[in-house]
Amino acid sequence: MIPADGTITLVRRAGFSPQVIVLCFADLLALLGPISLIFALRAAFGDVNPTLYLWVFSLLLLGPLLGAGFGLYQTVSLPRPREIKALFLLATLLYGIILVALFLSQTGKIYSRIIIAGGWLGTTFALPILRTAARRFFAKKSWWGRPLLILDKSDIGRGLWHYLKRHPENGLTPVNIFSLPDDIATTREILAAAAARYPHAIVLLPHVATRTPAAEIVNEAGRWFSDIVVAPAFCGGQDMHWLTICDLGLTPALWIRQNLSDKRRLFIKRCIDVAICLLGLPVLLPLGLMLACAIKLDSPGPALYRHKRIGRDGREIRIYKFRTMVTNADAALKACLEKDAALRKEWENFHKIRNDPRVTRLGAFLRKTSLDELPQLINVLAGSMSLVGPRPIVAAEIKKYGPVYAEYCRVRPGITGLWQVSGRNDTSYGDRVAYDHYYICNWSVWMDVWILVRTVPVALSGYGAY
Repeated sequence: MIPADGTITLVRRAGFSPQVIVLCFADLLALLGPISLIFALRAAFGDVNPTLYLWVFSLLLLGPLLGAGFGLYQTVSLPRPREIKALFLLATLLYGIILVALFLSQTGKIYSRIIIAGGWLGTTFALPILRTAARRFFAKKSWWGRPLLILDKSDIGRGLWHYLKRHPENGLTPVNIFSLPDDIATTREILAAAAARYPHAIVLLPHVATRTPAAEIVNEAGRWFSDIVVAPAFCGGQDMHWLTICDLGLTPALWIRQNLSDKRRLFIKRCIDVAICLLGLPVLLPLGLMLACAIKLDSPGPALYRHKRIGRDGREIRIYKFRTMVTNADAALKACLEKDAALRKEWENFHKIRNDPRVTRLGAFLRKTSLDELPQLINVLAGSMSLVGPRPIVAAEIKKYGPVYAEYCRVRPGITGLWQVSGRNDTSYGDRVAYDHYYICNWSVWMDVWILVRTVPVALSGYGAY
């Protein structure tokens, strides 16, 4: 039996990436698993001829080949919202081909609609879930991803180094970082030595700013390495945008789309908000009533409370939440902060306290599971909030947002958002602002879908909540 390291070596000698192989197997499992399960359940309750579906399973095996055309097996992973979009299109294309084949052959009546429709629905959920599971399980393996060289020792380069080290699932493993010199001769020497030591590495040039023209540095790097990643200078700091390559005759260009200026996309976002709220009402309304009764029994006071927050266009809104604190919470907080300097500093930095003495017994559970925010669905239906958006802030936090506050006012605050699925209270306040700004600059409908999908496991685990 070949050991694991030997298998990885054989895969690489064959010209394949172990990371791509893992993702292909995850996709195949997601393509074949749901329809197989639904087929077995349907067969248990009726007569189903398995030979009729052999060609359907054979067609699904072509999924990875089509997925490559959607960019699902690149060395540098797609942004997660774009990946979810590509996976959805892949599943829809495959099942669309199946439906076309059934229509043209006029044999649709002998096939189970439950199996076909259920297979498509199950696959759309299974593809991103199994991919995420595969990345989390294998990302820390030594063979995962490609080595990365960073030609920049500025704060930006170091920041990228630390971020990629913390997130190996992106498929890039930083192995060295070099200062970028001003002259091309020294740059050539650095690149030659790096290529000899790391022949299969990817080169990252973040915000090239030297006396040597950027194009000359990129061309020189291309003599030694097959893959080069360049971060445009105007994407530095918090000014982040998703870019798309387009051609203007013989001149390549970068297309920046600001979706918040597109009324059609905003209309789709609003439709999704209302549809999800209405569809969830039969389950969430009884749950909300039970929680309200439990709160009343646990401690004296109202079950709901309203709090002033800043909404779109800087207008004041009142958001609804289940009460998780004692009724005299403001006075209790003031007394605690006056007595404890450490608590006062924590409050000033985060506007949160990890072991908040004002929180009731049931309130701690509601916060841990995020059920305290369930009444905010009223705000969503009323139009003052969205399901996904920046974290709603109070007036005292405006100064902490600085210039980002103007961007914050462009959108409705959300029940969940990028910050909530990226660590929540375990992040610094500066990180919260950066997450909100990133969301606003790069918002898309698919980003909302990705955040909503991630919210479920984060809420169930209680990660970062207090």
